[in-house]
Amino acid sequence: MPQSDRRPGRASSRDKLLDAAADLVVKHGVQNLTIDSVAAAAGVTKAGLIYHFKTRDELLSALVERMVEAFDVLKSAAQEGSSTTSPKAALSRLLNDTLDMPQDQRQLLANLLVAVCLQPSLAGPVQALYARDYEALSGGDDGGRAMLLAAAMDGIALIELLHLHKFTSQQRQAMRAALEREIRELP
Repeated sequence: MPQSDRRPGRASSRDKLLDAAADLVVKHGVQNLTIDSVAAAAGVTKAGLIYHFKTRDELLSALVERMVEAFDVLKSAAQEGSSTTSPKAALSRLLNDTLDMPQDQRQLLANLLVAVCLQPSLAGPVQALYARDYEALSGGDDGGRAMLLAAAMDGIALIELLHLHKFTSQQRQAMRAALEREIRELP
């Protein structure tokens, strides 16, 4: 149904299914996501779900694409009113996103990371997101330094998403202070 035919404020069936899938991934992990469980959680029939997503892989792919689109929307909203974004502004946003990410979003990202690792075919939208972000940071005299800072923050996020280490609040504060100092020194 075209957007204009839908009543304002009403989520599409597809969005409802993706919301249900995201909730299930957060609560039970990507390995337990099934067509049946999503249909039940969304309150639709299995046939209703299959109308939108023929397979579990299609559903996961749409979930990954939606997450990437959400990051793009957040970036665009933060850049509103500015024709270009400075590396400083982009890195400051990335720092806040990295260290202040809500737990439910962190859990969803961790599970989607697992899905991408198990099914490399899902990686395309994520790779495109990283390519855009690093390309935007690579210009200028300090492009290498800006990319290095972004890679450090991506590393922090991955360490936490993969549960390899739980940083203490003191460690997080120290990393934030050090990264903020480095970001301020960029031109």
